[in-house]
Amino acid sequence: MAPQPGEAPGATAPGVMGLLMRLRALGITDAELLKQVETARRDQFVPVEHSLVAFDDMPLPIRCGQTMPSPDLTVRLVEALDVLSHHSVLEIGTGSGFQTAILAQRGRKVRTVDRYKTLLDGARRTLDRLGLTNVTYHQADGREEVADNALFDRIIVDSAYTATPRALLATLVAGGTVITAMGASGDEQMLVRLTKIGNRFERENLFPVRFSPLENGVAAAF
Repeated sequence: MAPQPGEAPGATAPGVMGLLMRLRALGITDAELLKQVETARRDQFVPVEHSLVAFDDMPLPIRCGQTMPSPDLTVRLVEALDVLSHHSVLEIGTGSGFQTAILAQRGRKVRTVDRYKTLLDGARRTLDRLGLTNVTYHQADGREEVADNALFDRIIVDSAYTATPRALLATLVAGGTVITAMGASGDEQMLVRLTKIGNRFERENLFPVRFSPLENGVAAAF
């Protein structure tokens, strides 16, 4: 019997096997990552009216006028970030929380930031239901530096910058990595991996994407 929203983690959701097969076809063969994707239960994060296509290779609308990327793209981003079990991760752009759920299984702790309290609260409820408790949630402008001077081993940004995000240098440990898109809004951008070497970033181009630009400020109404 297919699991329903709210069932215990570990049940196999319909469609997840198709997702795992597509990921393997993309060259993602890390057994631990694939298990974490299955455990994250993307069907728990999508609006109920889209539950039948939760594992399809397509973006889906979520609350606050936002969009969650396709699961295939999300997993490719997480793989590129190369999170290890002792790493502290900063995620800029919580969205539905599906990516957060995978990161929480891979790293020691995750700080996730979004400008919408509605999205943060929804992600928190779902991750709590999945038993993922090593996440802290912050409503903030993702363009600003972390207020408490915390440092992170890995940073992932689910939006696009037009230039190298220098402000992130202050929150990244030496040798740490940032994954983000770079390019003009409305155009095809390049997903890049930036590694902190001294006071500069070493850039590696990964693959083309289309992301929205990082929005300014904190949403007052949501």
